[in-house]
Amino acid sequence: MATVAKKTLVLGFTTSSGESLKLTINAPKEEMTGTEVAAAMDAIIASNAFGEEEVATSKANAKYVIQEVEELDLA
Repeated sequence: MATVAKKTLVLGFTTSSGESLKLTINAPKEEMTGTEVAAAMDAIIASNAFGEEEVATSKANAKYVIQEVEELDLA
């Protein structure tokens, strides 16, 4: 059985209508600081990357999610 670790960075935003939006980044750059993540989130908000219908207006949270997956041998 092989075990695989997967790390993602989940960025949470709030829209002008109070809804929540999440952006998940697979295989993020290692060792990013909170300041670097906040600056990236500000750039995403400024670019209207989510489109016209759901405009992100503020940062809500950011977190690393680490999953450990163990594959089973089906033989």
